[in-house]
Amino acid sequence: MKKKNIYILMAFLVLALSIIIFLIVNKEDEFVPNGAPFSSFVVTNFGNTSFVENDMAGVNFIVPEDWEVVSDYLAAFSMRTKDFIPFNDRMISASIPKKGCWIGVSVSFEKEGSSEDAFYTSSKVYIEDPKLLGDNREVIEIDGIKALKETIVNEENNPGKVEMVWIPFNDTVYHFQSNLFGEDQEECENHFNNFLKTISIRK
Repeated sequence: MKKKNIYILMAFLVLALSIIIFLIVNKEDEFVPNGAPFSSFVVTNFGNTSFVENDMAGVNFIVPEDWEVVSDYLAAFSMRTKDFIPFNDRMISASIPKKGCWIGVSVSFEKEGSSEDAFYTSSKVYIEDPKLLGDNREVIEIDGIKALKETIVNEENNPGKVEMVWIPFNDTVYHFQSNLFGEDQEECENHFNNFLKTISIRK
């Protein structure tokens, strides 16, 4: 697969997720069509552990220890290390670390085959037919549910990769993403893999 400049990559991702993000990151709205807003994520702290529960979306997870929750308009719910420094001050690059780590969570409600089906069927197709996966996709399990993990590698300018996990389940798409760039890439990848193990989805 041809490696693309990170700015082109992120522009594509922003375009692909624009409708979902526009709807779900508006922190002022209690009702957001087709997505779970920031206000639906409830954080409960027990010592150094922060549990996040979203009853609307039927998903729970744990914020990595000593991370902070931020309202950065890059996902419905964003987390990052306290030493996070963005690659630059452009909005499109704000979740790409120069230092530190970032994880974003978004949830969209998409009835399979409906006009709102932006990612449900496309993710499910890869999961159900491994021959389509290619080199940059794999099927993994999150809380006993099959999920699509996609890795997009950038070798130009600011080397690194974007890791995305898509879980199409019960007319809902759960999307988890970490942008692995900067000086802490290996540590951030470990954080992301450990974070994925904390996810619980209502059956």
